[in-house]
Amino acid sequence: MIIAYHTIFTTYGTWLPNDPRGSYSKAVYDDELRALGDLRYGRQDPQPEQNTLRRFWTASRGTTNRRPFFIDDSTREIVARGFSQTVQKFGLTIRACAIMNDHVHLLSLRSKHRIEYIAGRFKADASRVLSLPETPWTKGSWKVFIGDREAIASAARYIEMNPIKAGREPQHWDFVTPL
Repeated sequence: MIIAYHTIFTTYGTWLPNDPRGSYSKAVYDDELRALGDLRYGRQDPQPEQNTLRRFWTASRGTTNRRPFFIDDSTREIVARGFSQTVQKFGLTIRACAIMNDHVHLLSLRSKHRIEYIAGRFKADASRVLSLPETPWTKGSWKVFIGDREAIASAARYIEMNPIKAGREPQHWDFVTPL
């Protein structure tokens, strides 16, 4: 039985299908983007070095319809405000959240709504408070269905460590109810 979800979604143009870090895309549909490298399905281990990533990003400029959207320290707080509104509107219980520069991790207990709908609401509310002319998010999300308390604890630790592994401070949000 599903008791929680670990949901991940990315910002527009920041995690391409053939990203050296890996992705869960099944194909690269754009010829210009396909020329930058093969599809790397799944999280790559080991992760690429920073200079490999920088070369990929430099080469990929201009391959998307618009500029990539990166979350920075000023927009991170705004995104969190939108997420908080979603949690309140739907009465959600969020056990962990990491708002990274190019993606978000959310660990939510199961609710009466499908996780795809909830992920869409998080994106919509964050977009609204950001007041941008276009959505800063990619379509869809990736989700892990969680069936036991041990897996919830493991996912929470993974999410909480994301900012730290990226060299940032731990994140603490008012809408998160820690384990």
